[in-house]
Amino acid sequence: MIVGVDVIGHRKFAFVAIEGEEELKGVVSRNKFFRTIRELRPEIVAIDNISELFKSKEELAEFLRNTNTKLVQVALDSSLPTLARRFGIKMNPRDPFDEARACAYLASFDIGYEVSVFTDKTQIVVSRNRSLGKGGWRQKRYSRKVHDAVRAVYKEIKAILDDLGLEYTESVRTRFGGISRGEILVNAPKKDVPISSFKTKDVQVKVASVEKERVELIPLSTSKRYLIAGIDPGTTTAVAIIDLAGNLISIRSKKDWSVSEVIEFITQHGIPVIIATDKKNPPEFVSKIRASFNAVLHSPKEDLTVERKRELTAKYRVLNDHERDALASAIDALNNYQSKFRNIEKRVPAGVDVERVKAEIIRGTKLESLFEDKKVEKAEKKEATDIDLFSALERRDKKIRELIEENEMLRRQIAELKEEIERLRARIASLSTEEKEKIRKETYIRNLEFRISELLSEIREKDSEISRLKEQVELLRKLKFGELMGWKEVKVLRKLSREEIEQNKDIGEGEIVLILDPSGGSKSVAEMLCMKKIKAVITLGEMSHLAGEVFDSYCIPRIKADEVELIGGEGFACVSPRFDEVYRRKLEELRIKRIERIEKLFEEYRRARGI
Repeated sequence: MIVGVDVIGHRKFAFVAIEGEEELKGVVSRNKFFRTIRELRPEIVAIDNISELFKSKEELAEFLRNTNTKLVQVALDSSLPTLARRFGIKMNPRDPFDEARACAYLASFDIGYEVSVFTDKTQIVVSRNRSLGKGGWRQKRYSRKVHDAVRAVYKEIKAILDDLGLEYTESVRTRFGGISRGEILVNAPKKDVPISSFKTKDVQVKVASVEKERVELIPLSTSKRYLIAGIDPGTTTAVAIIDLAGNLISIRSKKDWSVSEVIEFITQHGIPVIIATDKKNPPEFVSKIRASFNAVLHSPKEDLTVERKRELTAKYRVLNDHERDALASAIDALNNYQSKFRNIEKRVPAGVDVERVKAEIIRGTKLESLFEDKKVEKAEKKEATDIDLFSALERRDKKIRELIEENEMLRRQIAELKEEIERLRARIASLSTEEKEKIRKETYIRNLEFRISELLSEIREKDSEISRLKEQVELLRKLKFGELMGWKEVKVLRKLSREEIEQNKDIGEGEIVLILDPSGGSKSVAEMLCMKKIKAVITLGEMSHLAGEVFDSYCIPRIKADEVELIGGEGFACVSPRFDEVYRRKLEELRIKRIERIEKLFEEYRRARGI
């Protein structure tokens, strides 16, 4: 059986299954189509383009692995309607059933490319089917038992492969008591390896074909296409190649092109049946090439004119006049045989390669003799088919008898199993209520345990918060007591920056400011703080020289933290009564420095005036 398929719309497909003279067709979804293929088990599934059915290599591999059928892409070099015309298949391109039918018939004529995803190698993996668990006093004995079972199955598979003479390589991971995993790479396709995937209580075996790195398309037929080659020889030689349907295959021009090189170029594209030239008297170069292929030589009755060459090649793009002349020669030869080709297409029956018939007619073979050979071939095939049909009927009758006996045996087994099912249902019903109550209690206990865990976590968080707040309350109590004893509140800045000053808007005149990190303060930032008319600054580190000069110029004392006694917490602090004594000393130092600076300036002025 061969199945052709064509896409209709969104995830809908038309399929036509052909077996002998019978046809089965339908419209199915993508998943239903895959199920249908698994049920019908056709020899070939043919489609115009595999990308219509599969979106990735993984999907393609999964399909081929599960269906064990040959997938054929019919159209690659030519469109589906072109191939249908070539083999005399009537087809309406707008009818999906016609396209599916054409795909099926073309595949039956060995037209298309087999989609190949797997290599001719098979991987067999033998491993444990269960985990060995966390351990226990019986684990070693259990581990030895499982690994010994894996080893036994692995050895049995190797023995089967050795008996068949199959080549393979192996990789084994040994463990206590035997092996835990064994891998065998067999140098044969999966269909030739009589081992399937299976599982036992302790062992699992996986058998799979080894995938290729990329999808390959392998031609069903190795026959080459028939061609017409037009040649324009000279210092620059040009060759134009078209097929018998008039499609341009290749065109090329090259300086000092030898006869052997031209022959190699033409051979790469197929079999030339006509070698054409645009000259009435063919050049010797063209005659040599014609003779090497034993092809028919075509030359016009009169040399082709430039206007005629341009007319013949108007719809093609060429690089130079040489390529134009070669292409014009090939097209002129095709036109000379066009009426004969149309007559052949009308008379050739479906399934016959029209291109091959055209080539034979060009070479001088009679059309009737070609069809006579075909009739003889059909008669031989029919006789062989009748013999095969008789044998098939005998095999079918034998199979029917076997199936009837098997059916009776299975009916008895079904009756026994039904009795067993009823007995087990009664047992399940008696255990159901008890089991449900047990599950309900276990679920309730788990929920309570989870809630207790959540509450304990919340209690720990609350205890931590209470401890922190107690510490703050104790610190505030000390600060309040300190205020009664003469301690003074100071404003805290984390660093000497514009953003920090703007955030602490409550800093005002007469305030004492504690700067935790004064190192980055600039002159402008220091002036910004001084403009608030603060009383003094206390620093925990060194202040920049420029910022310090600003504070000195505003007569605001700078006091280091180790010169006074500080207490505080996050965002607040107080200074001891000793601050007033330090403040007065610093203020006096600033006054003295200012007087000294004035005296120095006055002395410099006197020296400058010579007084």
